[in-house]
Amino acid sequence: MMRFFPAFLLAALISGPVAVAQTEPAQVPVLSPARSPVRVVCVEAAWCDVAAQIGGEDVQTQALLATPGIDPHDLTPSPSMARAMAGATIAVVNGATYDDWALPFTASVPERIVVASLAGWRPGDNPHLFLDPVAVGKVAQVFADRLSHQPGISASDVAERLAAFRKELEGVTARLAAMKARHDAVPVPVAAVEPVGETLLRDAGLAVVDENFALAIMNHAEPSPRDVAQVDMLVDGRKVRMLMTNPAIHSPQIDRLVDRAQAVGLPVVAIGETLPPGQSWQGWVHGILQTVEQALDDGGK
Repeated sequence: MMRFFPAFLLAALISGPVAVAQTEPAQVPVLSPARSPVRVVCVEAAWCDVAAQIGGEDVQTQALLATPGIDPHDLTPSPSMARAMAGATIAVVNGATYDDWALPFTASVPERIVVASLAGWRPGDNPHLFLDPVAVGKVAQVFADRLSHQPGISASDVAERLAAFRKELEGVTARLAAMKARHDAVPVPVAAVEPVGETLLRDAGLAVVDENFALAIMNHAEPSPRDVAQVDMLVDGRKVRMLMTNPAIHSPQIDRLVDRAQAVGLPVVAIGETLPPGQSWQGWVHGILQTVEQALDDGGK
């Protein structure tokens, strides 16, 4: 009995064994483990904003004081603040007696930036260094240097963000110079119940003329009768162009002075110590300067 084979099978028998194609296994990309951002803890929100602008996605920032109306001078720190600061890779403290209570918390932090040291602050100088453009510029540069040396951080990316921040800072200093130039080199006299922002005002061509009174209020000391009489005379006689206040500080004495200013039509300008939520450092400063410019216009009428 004759058997018949399918043509394809017969061809295989004649030609020999069939070669089977071998395929290489699919190459699975090896993913590097996600790198955690560098943890940056600052006492003040303003310093954390500067760090965030320079660090971008490479950093995770936390400000211990981010609620407007808090006076760091007499703050009682909490254990949670100490734990947060101790867990930082980079810590930023203003110093200058402003928030010195936080310095012991940074003892074990790998990188510590004390603004007062960078700024060359000396006793008697204004401690509100976050409203000093020169100090801010120095902190930005040092922070960028420290961040660039962290493992896995692109120094070129940090340098690019630093350059962008410096451009914003130059915009602030240019505005200050323009304001100062409009005063014909004669400082504009202003009174202040507390010297927050005094350095910024000086760069804009304004001069706080009741400095002793303002420093006493800042240090929670009783101003001398002579200093009280002087500031009363300045306000009552409109010898100053405006009265600067700090929303974080309240007292019957301050309320009385504000009432006197309002009674004679003197502009009252509030400058706070805490970066408002949702604002950048440069946006905050431009807002302060806008308010001051408006007050100068109103006070000159």
